[in-house]
Amino acid sequence: LYQKLFNLSRFTLLIYFRKMVVQKDNIYEFGFGRSDNQSSNVNLLDEAVFSFLYGGLFKVLKSLSLNSILDLEIVFRLYINFLKGLSFYDIHYFTQSPERTLWRRLKYLEEQNVIKRSKNQKDKRTITFLLTKSAFDTLSNSIPKEDLAITISKIAMNYADKLWMFNVRDPNQVRKTLYNIARSAVSMNDKNYLCQFAFGLSYYYSANYDLSLNHSYNSFQAEKKFAHARRLFASSLYQIDEKKRAYIEINKALDLNTDEYGKWRTLYEMWRFNFNDDNIEEARKISKEIVRIQPDYPQSYIAALASLDKKNKISDTYKKKIFEKMPNFSPAMIKNFHSWIRPDQAEKLRSALEKFNI
Repeated sequence: LYQKLFNLSRFTLLIYFRKMVVQKDNIYEFGFGRSDNQSSNVNLLDEAVFSFLYGGLFKVLKSLSLNSILDLEIVFRLYINFLKGLSFYDIHYFTQSPERTLWRRLKYLEEQNVIKRSKNQKDKRTITFLLTKSAFDTLSNSIPKEDLAITISKIAMNYADKLWMFNVRDPNQVRKTLYNIARSAVSMNDKNYLCQFAFGLSYYYSANYDLSLNHSYNSFQAEKKFAHARRLFASSLYQIDEKKRAYIEINKALDLNTDEYGKWRTLYEMWRFNFNDDNIEEARKISKEIVRIQPDYPQSYIAALASLDKKNKISDTYKKKIFEKMPNFSPAMIKNFHSWIRPDQAEKLRSALEKFNI
């Protein structure tokens, strides 16, 4: 399988790993190469595999005697969590492989001196696996650190996006992993704006607004035209009730956006500000633009429905669209996944949706 993948053309690799149709801007593109123009998002396993392969690490991985795609993902996850390691259940959750298969691969990697387990631990619930020093050094000596940090920061962003899109089974576990991965990225390259942004995201999604302010500020200071960092900075300001400056910064972010996805995310935050501040007419106006730009996301219809004051044909359409995009939706999910939303904000949104029998 390795040799076949390695011999594929770059174009074929991109097609092979393409999983999702949602288009993102270039901060969500993966691979070590700066000229990698992958234009669609991929799942986390494929990110790891693609990044390693495209990074020219095929021979290095062969030298570690890895012979399955599951090996690749395990090694990748342990590499970016080298000092901390991962528990069996962490690895099991994120690889989503059968328990028997995972134990077999972990045992094989242990025999090959690629990984090691915590000492004197026999219970699966307490075993922690780490990459061995020799395996870590082998990989570290073969990877351009700056590019690796950028790739890791992009994977952290992808975790954050999964929370935003209600696309995980265990939000708390994903928030923890988001933080660990973003910390790894910024520890490798604290001057890079993407690494700082990813670290800021990890704090924001944990409702630590002071530190999300700090790292989002560092991000757009390093790259003045980086709209996503401006948006995060504005959102963090709003959450600590620095509302006047939050509105100024969110408008700056909107002016800086050059892609539809970034514009949609920024407009959603503008909608949230106005909705929570009872600027209902402005919120309703923004929500219509949100739906126009991104009709494929449930958040667009959640915003539009919450902005209406009574049931009508439009509200029925929006409600139907929400459940088409996310059949299991309930207002409680917003707080569970969107952990940065304060209790008062979550209650306001829940009440707004309740009158439409959601």
